Amino acid sequence: MRAAAILAALASAALITVPGPAYAAERVYRCTDSDGKVSFQGQPCAGAPPSARQPQPQRVYVPAPDLPSAFSGSQPGAGASLPAGPTPEMKNWAAGADVIVVSGYTSSSSMVQVDVAHTARPVLLVLTAYESAGWKVVAAPGTRIKAVIAAVYSGHGRPEVSAPPGVPVQVDQLPYAYETQNVKFRELLKALNARYGVERVLGLRGAYHLPGRVTVSGPFASDPALSLAGVRPEAPALRFDFDLVSVDGRRLPFTNTGPRDGKRYTGVIRGGTLSGLSGPAAVREDGREAYYLEGNGGTLVWAPEGMGGRKEKVLIPPGLPPLSWGAGLAWDTRKGVLAIVSFGGEGYFYRYDTRRRQWIDARSLQNRDLMSLSLDAKTGGYVAISQAVELVRFNERGELEDVQPLKDLLSDLGSTYDRGNRRPEGLYAVADGAACAVVNVGNGTVTHIWTYDERTRKAQLTYKAE
Repeated sequence: MRAAAILAALASAALITVPGPAYAAERVYRCTDSDGKVSFQGQPCAGAPPSARQPQPQRVYVPAPDLPSAFSGSQPGAGASLPAGPTPEMKNWAAGADVIVVSGYTSSSSMVQVDVAHTARPVLLVLTAYESAGWKVVAAPGTRIKAVIAAVYSGHGRPEVSAPPGVPVQVDQLPYAYETQNVKFRELLKALNARYGVERVLGLRGAYHLPGRVTVSGPFASDPALSLAGVRPEAPALRFDFDLVSVDGRRLPFTNTGPRDGKRYTGVIRGGTLSGLSGPAAVREDGREAYYLEGNGGTLVWAPEGMGGRKEKVLIPPGLPPLSWGAGLAWDTRKGVLAIVSFGGEGYFYRYDTRRRQWIDARSLQNRDLMSLSLDAKTGGYVAISQAVELVRFNERGELEDVQPLKDLLSDLGSTYDRGNRRPEGLYAVADGAACAVVNVGNGTVTHIWTYDERTRKAQLTYKAE
């Protein structure tokens, strides 16, 4: 054999050892011939020097192309480019297999043992964590593991995997997701679909802090959140129209079932709080005059010719609490009253006379943090969403009237944000009398709309972006 071929055989000769009762004495060599073809066998690789015929026990992983050393997003994993795409064979790994995910942020030991007992169909096992972790996969008798995908989210280190003989292992960079009701799980599903053809997950075994041993076995409960499509919307019992404000100050037509004109407004819609694009704004019906907040929400700006025209700061007089962290604006153009809510600390509900250009008053919110504000044209009052995901109603003077918890009523809410690290900051309420649309804006796009009936205190998911 040529020297290059010998070196290639030596470099590719690896020993997979899998402790456990099912495979206690088995040794399998991963060999690569001169044409690059990979095979697994019980004997040392052909052409390997004698030293390679007496291998030392070690764990082995089959690496994907180099992982990026840094992320392009604002937080770990955000906007990160994945390693080079899987082979055509890997893109069909999910075909004919049940996909099972084991995931966590951290683990209690350097090596997590995953015991898999599932004999109904072959298993595609997905193992993900925030940082590099060690995994030992043990299959019960009759369990057929088609492949193992081991992923790290942070971009640092590589997972180390011990798998049953003959099972291919792919290292990748994928989100961790220890619960289905979390945007991280939606991100994981999308990545698995794009890279390995996954449409549905049979089961998720997740925990923020993974134990040293995880058992994967049935029964597996049916859950729409485990599918790529996720929870689907339904036809509302009530229908009504409203407008949302774009980044450039246009009023975009919506209904509680989505965009009124059927368009997809992507990345252009302002959120209800400063976490949204460009912060909250209130625009006259004809779009020719607007108010919006700048900076940390402490500066109110008047745009008398619309968002694209000249602007003028509106100062808070000494007799009122300083404006800080303004979270929502609502403009009653019929009465000429602009309302502003702020959060952080005590929080205040401000009113400003836009005709006389004079501040009216400011009322304490008594430490109730609000994320948005809108006018209910039918009642003349206002509605807001709190950080605790409550619907909060005020009368036209800014006096608190009612608080109704919504968090447990909004199906699929958890999939819109990272519950362990974030708040649902994209929620915005639009009232039409007793009916209310709760809109979620993420990255300038409406992702969900729920229709809430205050009389029955029931909510329906009536729109979800595809």
